[in-house]
Amino acid sequence: MKQTKGIELPASFVVTVSLAGAEMFPSPPAENDILTVAEVAELLKCKKSSIYNLTRNRGQARYDNPIPVLRLPMGLRFRRSSVLAWLKSQETTNAA
Repeated sequence: MKQTKGIELPASFVVTVSLAGAEMFPSPPAENDILTVAEVAELLKCKKSSIYNLTRNRGQARYDNPIPVLRLPMGLRFRRSSVLAWLKSQETTNAA
């Protein structure tokens, strides 16, 4: 029998089953969600390698305001609220 691969959905999706079949509704992200490197890269629309570079000690010394990271035994993790606050702090306004 041939095996098929299932659909991979982001962790923010919730599947509910009704009489009509399966429906997918994205659940609102919680402020204190813990994100992986891949999820932060998806959120910021960049490569995972860019996130790793932002978290390296050498990379952190290069920036005035490095991305906040949790260094845990199972790998790097990020709080959604901290990443969004960091992203907002990166905005610049040009006085032209």
